[in-house]
Amino acid sequence: MQPLTKRFTDILENYRFSRPFWLLAAGSFINRAGRFVAPFFAIYLTSSLHFTISEATLVISIMGLGSLASGICGGVLSDIIGRRPTILISLLIGAGILLALGFASHIVLITGLALLYTFFADLAAPAISAAVADTTPTQKLPQAYSLRYWTNNIGSAIGPVLAGLLAPISYLLLFLGDALTTFCFSLLIWFGLPETHQPRKAATKEHVDNRQHLSIALSDPWLWSYALLAFLFDCVYMQSMTAIPLDMQAHTLSPFAYGSIMGISAVEVVLISLPVTALCNRFFPNTSLSIAALLLGIGMGLFSMLHTYQGFLLGVAIWTLGEIPYFPTSVAIIADISPAHLRGTYQGIFQTIRAVAVVVAPGLGGFVMQQFNAAFLWQICFVIGLLVATGYFAVGRLHHRYKSRAVLPVNNNNHALPFPKSLPSSEKSTILVKGLPLHIDEPQHAQAHTHARGEFTHSLNSLPSPKNIK
Repeated sequence: MQPLTKRFTDILENYRFSRPFWLLAAGSFINRAGRFVAPFFAIYLTSSLHFTISEATLVISIMGLGSLASGICGGVLSDIIGRRPTILISLLIGAGILLALGFASHIVLITGLALLYTFFADLAAPAISAAVADTTPTQKLPQAYSLRYWTNNIGSAIGPVLAGLLAPISYLLLFLGDALTTFCFSLLIWFGLPETHQPRKAATKEHVDNRQHLSIALSDPWLWSYALLAFLFDCVYMQSMTAIPLDMQAHTLSPFAYGSIMGISAVEVVLISLPVTALCNRFFPNTSLSIAALLLGIGMGLFSMLHTYQGFLLGVAIWTLGEIPYFPTSVAIIADISPAHLRGTYQGIFQTIRAVAVVVAPGLGGFVMQQFNAAFLWQICFVIGLLVATGYFAVGRLHHRYKSRAVLPVNNNNHALPFPKSLPSSEKSTILVKGLPLHIDEPQHAQAHTHARGEFTHSLNSLPSPKNIK
């Protein structure tokens, strides 16, 4: 009986998070469950406003440009003015634009409003991810992002169903309902979320840091490594929304068959996300990402051989199993490699590079299918999955090696310099080790300084002194 009680206690402990985290998770769920406009926007433009298909797709394509710009802007803004103001700006202005969009009818006005809406709607994403990292211990970040991913998926499953009930009554109800739930999220932030980002105390240095936020993040090779691997992963993943339905149609499978398979995929995510993530938390994050990429490649690669409904169902079930740990872990690892005062900027750059895949992947997949065939596309997806899996494994080994070979800052006489005695818990130092930035929790270094001084002294002559301490 005691082991069972202990196991139950451990499960509860795994999901013991701060009040700000639960508020963000609840608000994100409300916002996703009320996202009525996005799934029906193309139908609204063609059936209610009588746009042509080319006009409707043009508007939706231009909307994607807003997502590309919002990532970096939202990330940098959250590091400069704070997470809370950035989220409020995103939600309040986004709700207002939704209301205006519901009453607009001219294509130019709708295109402009739609572009602004996607920009402001996605502006909050880096700030929310950074706020989760601010309020969650590092070792629990994968569980936190997984739980938020799980609640978002439940909300995303509810939203289209509610929208389908409202659309036959009036499309205006979609805009009103979407704006209302967005405003409700902003009320939760206004009254319940304190500012989680604590800027550095030195005023003069802070102004310099603010101007250099983007350049510091863009010069981090670890961020670029993880972002480019995520870009390749998303290029393959995006084929689920374009190439899979086209290939199923080419094999005489109905749209209902595609819809049912994707519905089963959503149910799979909701049912097994938490246990799968708990299992993956036993591995190193890069190992989980490698496994996820491998499953994605295998699942997509099966479509080159299996063309029946059961074959597509099997492939989707396999890559969905990889999707579950991938998305929360990929965000958590960016939070882990970023210094505390640049978390928003790092998340924004990461979001922007992944958004590029949303823009280019459908066109690339369609080009390969048209110029060659679908089987060749799925074989390419399998190879990319293998390459991404190998890439995550290699980057993880390199990052671990550089962390283990980090040296303490030294003065001109090659004597180790002590860290400040009192440091805020959220601060990280950035040290260039052999030209690569290494972000280390300073409190941990301060505690280990006495023990590490002697251990590292003998290696100071063989390793170059840090070129810079930011």
